[in-house]
Order: sequence, then C-alpha cells, then structure tokens
Amino acid sequence: MAGDRKRGFIRPDEDYALIEPQRWGLPDYGDSKEKKAKQTAFNYDPSWVPNFDEPEEEQALELTEEQIELIKQGAYQEGLYQGQEAGFKQGYDKGKEEGLQAGHAEGLELGKAEGVSAGQEFIQQQVEVFMNLANQFAQPLELMNAQVEKQLVDMVLCLVKEVVHVEVQTNPQIILDTVKQSVEALPISGHPITLHLNPEDVAIIRSAYGEEDLDCRN
Repeated sequence: MAGDRKRGFIRPDEDYALIEPQRWGLPDYGDSKEKKAKQTAFNYDPSWVPNFDEPEEEQALELTEEQIELIKQGAYQEGLYQGQEAGFKQGYDKGKEEGLQAGHAEGLELGKAEGVSAGQEFIQQQVEVFMNLANQFAQPLELMNAQVEKQLVDMVLCLVKEVVHVEVQTNPQIILDTVKQSVEALPISGHPITLHLNPEDVAIIRSAYGEEDLDCRN
C-alpha cells in the first residue's frame, strides 16, 4: 500500500525507501563565458544596460533685435497695466474710505445744524407762548377792557330801567350813587374808566362835578 496513514503521518513505500540521498551544491559561477540571454515570461533581457550618455546641449536661441524689442515692449506694457490696476485699486479704496469719512462728518455737522435750528425755532415758539401768557396775567384789564365796559354799561342800563326808573326822574342823586358804586366795584382802581351815559344823565353829572373837575379826571 503506497500511503499507509497511521497516527497522522505519511510513510513512504518501498520504492522511495531504496533511493539514496544526494548532496545539493551551489551552481558554478566560475565560467567566464557569456551566455546568451533568454527571453523570460516578462520579456526581461538581463543583458540590457541603460544608456547613461550625457544629453546633447541645446544651442541657445539667438534673438534678433526686433524680437528683443518686442519682448521689452510686452514687458513694459504688462508692468504698466499691473501698475495702473494696482494704483487704481489703491486709489479707489483710499478715496472710498476718505469719502465715507468726509460724508459722515458732513452729514453729522449738517444734522447738528438742522437740529439746532429746529430746536431754536421750537424754543422761540414756546417763548412767545409763555410771553403771551405772562402779558395776559400782567395786563388783565387791557384784555378785558371792552368786555368790562360793555358789561358795566349793560349793568347801569339795567339798574336805571328796572330798579330806579321812577326815582331817576325825581332824584338825580341816584345816578351819581350808581356811577360811584359801579366804579368802586371794579377789581383794580387807578385804571382809566370810560362811562357811556344818556345825554340827560350827562347833564346831571356835569352839574354835580363841574366841568373843570371832569376835565381833570379825563
């Protein structure tokens, strides 16, 4: 049996047991003869040696004066364009910043001036209102002069017609007493008073006080 398996080991048969072992030696590299290279599966040629020859120096291209001048002009134009672009951007940014600052300052000053002007106008209006109120409190008789005179005349007429209508004809003193009481009833004395009387009553007043006294009171 060629391969009895016992306890997990493979045992050789009789044919393999009769073969004597041989020594294995290193290959002989002492032969100086060059052997011809063989093509391998990867198409590799052991005899191939890379070429390390120095590359030929390229001859410098000689430019004509016209070509050199064109290159100079192109470089000059390119530098000029770049300088203009950089200068324009720098000038634009600087002008924009300065313009914003100047506009802000000018707008602030203009706003202050307009605010001050509007405030002054408002203050002037309020001052005029308070001055009018002060004048009304300081001179009440001047504002109420016409109304007081009218009420006084109406009061005298009412008294004459309703209360002493009969006695006026017989006792002229009633007119004098009425005028005196009316004048004393005024809230402030020392102010010029104008009385509107009936022509017949004027004669009674003149005869009682006299022309000279009445002229001094005017």
